[in-house]
Amino acid sequence: MAKMVGLSRNLKLPWLNEVVRLYVEGLEDDQIKEQLNEYLSYEIGSPTVLRKTREILMNIWVYENDYTDSLRNEALRLIQKDSDYALPVHWCMMLAAYPVFRDMCRLIGKIGEFEEKITMKQIKQKLFDEWGERSTLYHSIDKLVATLKALDVLESSKVGVYSIKTHSFSKPEIVNFLLYTMMKIDDAGYYSLLNLENSLYLFPFEYQVSKESIMADDRFMLGTFGGEISFSLKG
Repeated sequence: MAKMVGLSRNLKLPWLNEVVRLYVEGLEDDQIKEQLNEYLSYEIGSPTVLRKTREILMNIWVYENDYTDSLRNEALRLIQKDSDYALPVHWCMMLAAYPVFRDMCRLIGKIGEFEEKITMKQIKQKLFDEWGERSTLYHSIDKLVATLKALDVLESSKVGVYSIKTHSFSKPEIVNFLLYTMMKIDDAGYYSLLNLENSLYLFPFEYQVSKESIMADDRFMLGTFGGEISFSLKG
């Protein structure tokens, strides 16, 4: 069965913050929908686009997915504790909710390892190679790139040409949450320190991995793999 694209509308950071605010208030799903409808209507005129955008936001933060139980409570704690770190926390939740977002991040991160400029043509071709040339994906890629621009992690020098805009932080609990999320969705088992410091999924973030902080975090386990220190998830 073909993977579902799902992420078909562009998103903005204030919209993601708003759905978190409503969820934290303890509202029922229908109440969150109603208030999001009102909130988004100031920027989105089309009822169809508004509905799709609302459902994407709720799929990231409100509806259940395979990673909700392991990520959402900690994500909410972190974002409420310090809203300055909203972007990396939302990023983790988007990775968890949408496989197409994961794949796009991985591909952009890979291109960015070798080239300063990334083109829309490269992004489309590589995603088509993995997902197939579907009309839903064709239209969604533009929205995904628009989201990355709105989140301030891609900037454009000219139409169809982009460069990565990085965001730096070193707060251990934020770094550990990023790493935990990445390891959950990637599910590769063991990661060297170098792997953790250079995850393609986390391409716009520059962060410092503290071995001591990871060892003190009961979500992680220290071991050896291939003759070098490695980290894995417990359980």
